[in-house]
Amino acid sequence: MGVLLRVIGIVVALSLTAAVADAASPAETLAQFLRITSIAAPATLTTLMLWCAELRALPLLTVPLQRAIAWATPAVVSLLLSSLLRESANAWTPIGHALAALALGAGVQHYYELRQRAFSPALAEAKYQALQSRIRPHFLFNSLNAVLAVIRTEPGKAERMLESIAELFRAVMADTRKLVPLAQEIELCRNYVEIEQTRLGNRLAVDWQIGAYHPRAKVPQLLLQPVIENAIRYGAEKLPGCADIIVRVRQHGFTLELFVSNPIAPERPEREGNQIGLANIRGRLALIYDLEAKIETQVRRNRFELTMTLPVEKRA
Repeated sequence: MGVLLRVIGIVVALSLTAAVADAASPAETLAQFLRITSIAAPATLTTLMLWCAELRALPLLTVPLQRAIAWATPAVVSLLLSSLLRESANAWTPIGHALAALALGAGVQHYYELRQRAFSPALAEAKYQALQSRIRPHFLFNSLNAVLAVIRTEPGKAERMLESIAELFRAVMADTRKLVPLAQEIELCRNYVEIEQTRLGNRLAVDWQIGAYHPRAKVPQLLLQPVIENAIRYGAEKLPGCADIIVRVRQHGFTLELFVSNPIAPERPEREGNQIGLANIRGRLALIYDLEAKIETQVRRNRFELTMTLPVEKRA
């Protein structure tokens, strides 16, 4: 999706530039822009689909031959479309459209080839591991603080909390290069909430609204847990009374929606730490899903609401 939007944006910008340069009035500019995009828009979409098919069908060809096919694809598509859709003598000739498409296709293909090298699997993995490592110490620090809060007054309860922490870290220290089942992430969050409920008692109440989702649906590891941790740290811990947190999981087709809502404390002196945690999650999602995942936050009725939307390979 990110590649599609960027390429379409480039084509629209170039079409508008060409229309402005070739017209003498706003009305003529609009007409010229529509005339150009009537060829450029379907040619762009067709080229992207063919590029996707060629990427899967021609992996064994040499790199120069792959480049030649990639560059020729938009030229051939534009030549055919302009021959079919040409309306007047003022419009570009089919050869002109083909040459422009060849130059634009070569530039776009070369740009994304360089981008793919820059974001090679090794570099992407290193960035992801760096983001993941920023979560683990924070998680450990808060978990141990929860144990220290009750270790003197209730040693039995502290022992059970340490057992739960050990189970949590057994999952957390697993291979972070792969996605984990959604059910495993939810179970991780339940264990973490159980630890915090041992420390906070009746002050913390979590409403789990887990809807239907594909049993093989997968998400990035430690995606939902930091959000719940922030809801407790910057909400429940600061409130004098009971704090109810809502965790809702829904899957709509190939889209997964994760929603967390928590009350807001009147005084929030450490909101910067919350923003760092959200920025961390946004960075991880951008590395994994590019523009296909998003995070939306809002404050409504004295509650902080966060909604994460990401794609899944399995339909609900």
